[in-house]
Amino acid sequence: MSKSTKEKDAKKTKADSKKKKAAAAKDDKAAKKATKATTTKAKKKEDPKKKVTPTKEKKETKTTPAKEIKAKKPAESKKDAAPKTAPKKETAKVEKPKTAPKAKKPEAVTPKPAPKAAKPKTPPKEDKEEVEVIPIFDNIMLFNQWTYQDLTVVDPGIKAYISLRPVVTPHTGGRYAHQRFKKAEMPIVERLVNKLMKTKKGTGRKERMIKSVRVAFDIINLQTGKNPIQVLIDAIQNAAPREEVTRITYGGMAQLQSVDVAPMRRVDIALTNIVEGVYKKSFNNILTAEEILARELIDAADNKPASFAIGKMLEIERIALSAR
Repeated sequence: MSKSTKEKDAKKTKADSKKKKAAAAKDDKAAKKATKATTTKAKKKEDPKKKVTPTKEKKETKTTPAKEIKAKKPAESKKDAAPKTAPKKETAKVEKPKTAPKAKKPEAVTPKPAPKAAKPKTPPKEDKEEVEVIPIFDNIMLFNQWTYQDLTVVDPGIKAYISLRPVVTPHTGGRYAHQRFKKAEMPIVERLVNKLMKTKKGTGRKERMIKSVRVAFDIINLQTGKNPIQVLIDAIQNAAPREEVTRITYGGMAQLQSVDVAPMRRVDIALTNIVEGVYKKSFNNILTAEEILARELIDAADNKPASFAIGKMLEIERIALSAR
């Protein structure tokens, strides 16, 4: 029985202690609630501005020292950096005069090559240019086919008026026009082209006449195997009359008198007769104008009477012979 009573007493004591603790906890909670209510009421009574200001001041007091320290550090660093850059500028200013004496060194070197340049090197250059120009003119060919080398003019009277200046295309663009006796310097092939332009169908068509002359020269080379420029020169020499007639009046009487022909006029008459023969033979003929021109030049170069220019030359000289 003693044990059971002891156990009961222990249980009672434990229950009493639990009750005491629960009551104490309730009292503490009630006290805390009362204190919270009083504090909230006091806060409501106070102004809201006063609540904000102390908090801001506290924040400012806490943050300002850190910001000021951070702001001071870069300012100080900038101040420290400023004097560092300044001496660099000073050094740059000091270095400028150092570069000046370096530029003086080439000035001392430049007068040395001056006497070398003063040596007479120009005359050998001129000699070289003259030597280089000669083969360039030798390589020029008419229509890039016919060379100007080994061409001969047998008649000494018209040798100065048959220009053999090498050109690729016989077209000088009126360089020798409107100048007296200047046509003697015109290439002889271009003079033939200009005479062909005087016909009705060839007026103003120089490209067409140049093409026809090129085709005629190809035909001449195929038929004779000669240089067509030489064939043209021989035709002019054979078709150029040496004597012709002029009219002289004595009072009311007119008389024919034979006279010598000027060399430039001889070349003009020969070219006009050749072109006139081509123009007359082209009517009612199956052959083209290029073939007729080639045939006319070949016959005139061979001094055949079948050529119109040769027949005209013989007629002029026959009349002049009777009028001596």
